[in-house]
Amino acid sequence: QPNAMGGREVGGMANLMSGHRDLANPVHREEIAKLWGVESVPAQPGKTAVEMFDAVKAGSIKAIWIACTNPAHSMPDLNKVLGALNAAELVVVQDAYKQTDTNQYADVLLPATTWGEKEGTVTNSERRITRVNAAIAAPGEARHDWQIMVDFAQRLETRLAKKTSLFAFSNTEQIFNEHRETTRGRDLDISGLSYALLNEQGPQQWPFLTGDHFGKARLYEDGVFAKADGRAQFVAIPYQGTADKTDARHPLHLLTGRLRDQWHT
Repeated sequence: QPNAMGGREVGGMANLMSGHRDLANPVHREEIAKLWGVESVPAQPGKTAVEMFDAVKAGSIKAIWIACTNPAHSMPDLNKVLGALNAAELVVVQDAYKQTDTNQYADVLLPATTWGEKEGTVTNSERRITRVNAAIAAPGEARHDWQIMVDFAQRLETRLAKKTSLFAFSNTEQIFNEHRETTRGRDLDISGLSYALLNEQGPQQWPFLTGDHFGKARLYEDGVFAKADGRAQFVAIPYQGTADKTDARHPLHLLTGRLRDQWHT
């Protein structure tokens, strides 16, 4: 499974920011702006994947950069997605694999590394952070995803004549350390973690505060939850039928399950 838990922790969604912060929350935006040393963080969230391809097809988004995913195979309503890729003025694809459905639409193809060539950390579903080391060197011209992004960001900063860089990273430890600082005081506080500790003691669960010797195995043992009144909230969702109804012509529903070792594309 991809690093979905870790992705949410660093704000890898259109409406989130690092440290489990909500972009719609002005206090959260102010905290991140202060950490980054910028005047403000835009309040307008980015688009979801479906909204993004709708905008590309409509022409309001001219260029799209696709990294580590294969939407020409995995997205719903593929005819619309393929139409969007054909309509885009520029398609950049960043991937470790040459032969994918999406790569056929790439104007620029950036070779990236795959999991056995990468280093960093991953977080599993029990909040356990594991240090990951590369097993083999990157082949050919392939570069790590973070290197590609940092290179592009620094080039853009140069063209914009920025006096200081927000992307002064030369290794993954520096990136981890910035993320660690964004978690200080949050529910996933890992201010006590470091690469050195993870290397010496192995995987650790968050929260792991400064001065801690081990992480917290079980949350909410004190009965206090991360709400204003400290109480857990349960929300009942009314049942809604599926959008596609069965009828005489289409009497079956198809459920596409997952194989044990196959996730996404």
